[in-house]
Amino acid sequence: MRSTWLSRAVGRVPTTVHTKLLTAFLAMVVLLVIVGAVGLRALSAVNRSAERLVILQRKIAAYRQIQHDATTQLYSVATALLSPDERSLEATLRQLNQFGYDLDRMQFVARDEAELLGRVRDNYDEFVRLVTRVIDVIRRGRVAEGRTLQLERVVPLADRLERLTNELVNKAETDMVERIEAGQAVYGGSRSVVIGFAIGSVGLALLLGYAISWSLIGPVTQMDEHLRQITSGDFSGRIDIPNQDELGALATNLNR
Repeated sequence: MRSTWLSRAVGRVPTTVHTKLLTAFLAMVVLLVIVGAVGLRALSAVNRSAERLVILQRKIAAYRQIQHDATTQLYSVATALLSPDERSLEATLRQLNQFGYDLDRMQFVARDEAELLGRVRDNYDEFVRLVTRVIDVIRRGRVAEGRTLQLERVVPLADRLERLTNELVNKAETDMVERIEAGQAVYGGSRSVVIGFAIGSVGLALLLGYAISWSLIGPVTQMDEHLRQITSGDFSGRIDIPNQDELGALATNLNR
């Protein structure tokens, strides 16, 4: 294979062969570092997208837990009305405390929904007040009054809580779909960038390796042929080596 203008251009660089080889090695190292940095950046973008999805999943789980708590609380009150013993009433109060714990958890994982959460909290406080009142009425033996209070006040309030949490769930699920689509777009774009950089780096490394190697192989081949001529007794030949390095100096000496 004959040397090209690129290998000749590399040969004309006024520096030593050692420096050229070291430069080529460092250039390849830099290319590897760039590819690695691009890959890490793409991985970080995908990881951030995954973290956002996890947050949304936690939100949805917390919202659904509130819905479940409201339903369970209504069932407990209904059970207490049917069987108004102290055990049922205590169980209802314990579940009410669990309801409060789950609501605090929901507020922790969904701080960006302050307005809706404020409405949920207000309805919850009213729900607690009414359920506590129902239990107090039952303990006093006024079961019919407790049943009326449940049907007229507690059930509508529980329905309102369910609607509010449904609104939160729907919003979070919409955000999740958007995040998934955005994550897919980020992944596709990042993959294209990484593949593009990898292909470009490999191509540049091959081109650099080709230029450096043939800036050395070409002169060595010519000098080898010239030495063969000299050993055969032909001193008339000359070689044209444009290198401005040790090989160029050696070629100049051979031409003398």
